[in-house]
Amino acid sequence: MQVLSIEKYNKQQTAKWNADWDKAKAEGRHWGNMPQLAFYIFDKSYGYVAFGGTKALWHKSKKGVIAWWEQEEINRKVRGW
Repeated sequence: MQVLSIEKYNKQQTAKWNADWDKAKAEGRHWGNMPQLAFYIFDKSYGYVAFGGTKALWHKSKKGVIAWWEQEEINRKVRGW
């Protein structure tokens, strides 16, 4: 798990989207199958993001997002998510 401010996270994910877009364009994909920026970033201007693997969680405080992440990990182990 990593925790970043929303500004840094969105900047990092926008760069990832650009790389994925360029790769898809080089593959000759149809425009309807191109990566969408909305799936990469959060439309927020404040808060923190905890992320790892394919999961990302947003909360207004760093303490809150860490607690939420830890609770999600407990739920995954108990419920088998």
